[in-house]
Amino acid sequence: MGVTQHGRGAESLLGELLAPCRAACPVHVDVPRYVQALAEGRFSDALGIVIERNPLPAVCGRVCLRPCEDGCRRCQLDEPLAIAQLKRAASDHGVYPTLEAAPKRLERVAVVGAGPAGLTAAYDLARLGYGVTLFESKPEAGGMLRYGIPAYRLPAEAIAEDVRFIAAQGVDIVCGKTLGVDLDLEQLRADYDAVVVAAGLQASRPLPIPGNDLPEIATALPYLATCRDGQPPALGERVIVIGGGNVAIDVARSARRAGAREVTMVCLESRDEMPASAHEIHDAEEEGVKFVPARGMKAVVGTDHVEGLETVRCVSVFDADRRFAPTYDESDRQVIEGDAVIFAVGQGADVASLGLETTPRGLLVVDPATLATPTEGVYAAGDVTCGPTKVIDAIAAGHRVAASIHATLTGDDRLLEMLDEDFEKLGPIPEAVAVRLETRRRVQCERLEVYEAVETFDEVEEGYTKYEAAREAQRCLACTTGAQLDRDKCASCLTCSRVCPYGVPVFQPGGYPYFNADACRACGACAAECPAGAIRLGGWNEDEVAEKVAAGLRRPEKDKTIGFVCGYTHDLPSLLGKDAEIITVSCLLRISDRIVLGAFESGAKKVVFSGCTEESCRFPHAMPLVAERVCRVRALLEEAGMADDFVVSGESEDADDANGTADSADDSVGTKPVKEGAR
Repeated sequence: MGVTQHGRGAESLLGELLAPCRAACPVHVDVPRYVQALAEGRFSDALGIVIERNPLPAVCGRVCLRPCEDGCRRCQLDEPLAIAQLKRAASDHGVYPTLEAAPKRLERVAVVGAGPAGLTAAYDLARLGYGVTLFESKPEAGGMLRYGIPAYRLPAEAIAEDVRFIAAQGVDIVCGKTLGVDLDLEQLRADYDAVVVAAGLQASRPLPIPGNDLPEIATALPYLATCRDGQPPALGERVIVIGGGNVAIDVARSARRAGAREVTMVCLESRDEMPASAHEIHDAEEEGVKFVPARGMKAVVGTDHVEGLETVRCVSVFDADRRFAPTYDESDRQVIEGDAVIFAVGQGADVASLGLETTPRGLLVVDPATLATPTEGVYAAGDVTCGPTKVIDAIAAGHRVAASIHATLTGDDRLLEMLDEDFEKLGPIPEAVAVRLETRRRVQCERLEVYEAVETFDEVEEGYTKYEAAREAQRCLACTTGAQLDRDKCASCLTCSRVCPYGVPVFQPGGYPYFNADACRACGACAAECPAGAIRLGGWNEDEVAEKVAAGLRRPEKDKTIGFVCGYTHDLPSLLGKDAEIITVSCLLRISDRIVLGAFESGAKKVVFSGCTEESCRFPHAMPLVAERVCRVRALLEEAGMADDFVVSGESEDADDANGTADSADDSVGTKPVKEGAR
């Protein structure tokens, strides 16, 4: 969770009902809200929402391991929403926000290590007003993002985009400075009010087996760094990679690109136990990487040069208490032939010389709640405290250490307490609702063909176009953004019950409707039709829409035409010229009588409804309700002689009845979709 001082980033989650995707995210990015913005074509707004809790959107949109997608309720229907790829779309097509500078404090903080934990801590502290200097040992900021993740997954420019945004918040980034070499910890403690060690795991070592010192031996991190620099060593045509995690996958796929004709991954774990992500394993196999699971490493074979790897069958990796204790069947031996071996079996911290207390594993000792080390004024975050972890977990650690320092220096521990608050998670979709929901296949990103991909370190996945991103975002079930009742306004008129096709409103003793959040699809029918205005939707505010309308009408380049267009459309109707103020919504059901009439009161000369087609509509009940609303509003405008100024795209201009009928309006709503460019 972020601790930033802008937007909703500093809000408490206590008392909120979270969508399962948001609850599963270690930093609780407001997924439904930014996905809704993408569905409406508001890419910059979506990017701003992501940044409220994650200052590395371009990075995480590419390399996050997507715990949010495991929680997506679409898994009950078809496939999870492509949440990470949509985050990337926000950074690809949106504009990073310009944030108001925070009031400056006198205290200064040094952060050592410009990986995801260090970058996040520096960002949060700068947003809180501290003077922050971020030291990085490598020539460029990014840490293992820049020097450990291959460019085909994470291009340098994507890292640079996020780093530029973080630096713009007042973070002074100093590269080429290594703690213990160029920087003295005691001097940093003297010069700064707090020091954060977020140096990551820089050490990569081979297994202690015979032959590990032959010339064609390499270890993962140095090998990946040379690949990032465009100078991978020539290791031969047959490369053996030892390891079963994502780093080993990165090494294997990089070796293919570096010229190896045959790459074999060997690991202790069985295929089902491999810690690498399923999609990474799939991509490696697509590129020709071979897997030899459940094998223990005995020796690198060869006298002067590598000739292969001797292995035995691994019977089990862990004991009954899930402790690492591999057992082998020594009678089952196999030699895998190869010209080189790359060890990708773990990373280590290089902090022994710093004088800080370490664990038996060589990691820094910290208080898990505050990330403070036993040395006063020194904190630590990220892999250097817990071992290899996910990028998003490192970002969460960066937030925590920043909140902890803020609490120590100011005595205000609200941000730190917020990180540990409890929240309620939305439940599964009720079966009675699930059976009524449409299934929609996930929109796939374009990718390089395999034969092209293995010849270059260029990015494999091309990302969504604006149109594709909006289409994928529209698969979202809008969890937790549904109907919310204001009892003080409710007249118990039963309108919401009449218009809801899912039977969500249930009237309780006392006459008030109860809206089951698990079942509500946030279509907006009840909120728009409620005559008392007693219902609102999460993330949807009629007053904000009215302000958008008024602001558009004030712009001199606009022609006083307001177009409300459904996000499921893609061709701009001819009656909406380039000077119209276009407001894209997830469904025209959300545009109430109040909004339309308010647009005319604000000075609109024409209001246009442009809906989707029956084939593309996500809410089958929408068109008849929108048609009724069209007729109702036209009847009200008729008295002022303005009925013809409320237009539905696709209607015949020589219609006999300007008011139309429910049937004729239903036939016409949504026959002309809206252009991608109108987004």
